[in-house]
Amino acid sequence: MVRKSIFTHHELAVQHNHEIDIHHEGSPGWFFGFIILSIFLICTYLRRKQIDLVTLLQSAIDHRAMGRMLRDTNLTHAPDQAPIALLMLLPVTLVSYFFFFPHPENMWNDMLQYILLYAASIVIYFTRNGIFRFIGNAFNNSDSMHVYLSSNYIYHLLYAIAATAMAFFVCYTDAVGTVFFYILAGVLALLFTIRLVRGLKLILTFSKTPKVYLFYYLCILEIVPIIVITKVVVSY
Repeated sequence: MVRKSIFTHHELAVQHNHEIDIHHEGSPGWFFGFIILSIFLICTYLRRKQIDLVTLLQSAIDHRAMGRMLRDTNLTHAPDQAPIALLMLLPVTLVSYFFFFPHPENMWNDMLQYILLYAASIVIYFTRNGIFRFIGNAFNNSDSMHVYLSSNYIYHLLYAIAATAMAFFVCYTDAVGTVFFYILAGVLALLFTIRLVRGLKLILTFSKTPKVYLFYYLCILEIVPIIVITKVVVSY
């Protein structure tokens, strides 16, 4: 007696008649190259200046530690400040680029767009600093403004480290990496708040002219751009 096979009535059928989208959602190879470049440049700068992460965090929180670090590392001098700005903007614009352009298309066009965004960020950053210096000279507070801008570079180093990690998490990890990304975003927001409060306190403490107008100008240059960027990100 021959029994019927239990597989005789099994049929393979296509459940979906639409094509599967295999478009790559991750980042291209050049993106990873810029992350490695950012890590290398940050490590090289910290090693050359003999700055460790603990000292950097202490300087961001403690006023006396910040003064010692500014004095020991010569961060009050322009030649030592410019590299920090370039280091900070490299990963920050990388994260921004991936957020606004999550679908890579052509490698060379994507790289060109990122380089243009990076160049534009550099121009905006140094233009902003120039406006700060102009305001300091106009209100006869060039010394206090110099201290304010110099203290910002300590936070910029922390921004560079956090943004580099964010660039990696947002591009090369799954949901767990997304959690770390938001944690780092919260850290950046906290650092920005601390920098703003301490910076305004420095300006208002050493200011020689009416503080109300200087406070207004600083709020316009520091807070308004963040509000505009937040509005763009939310609406996007």
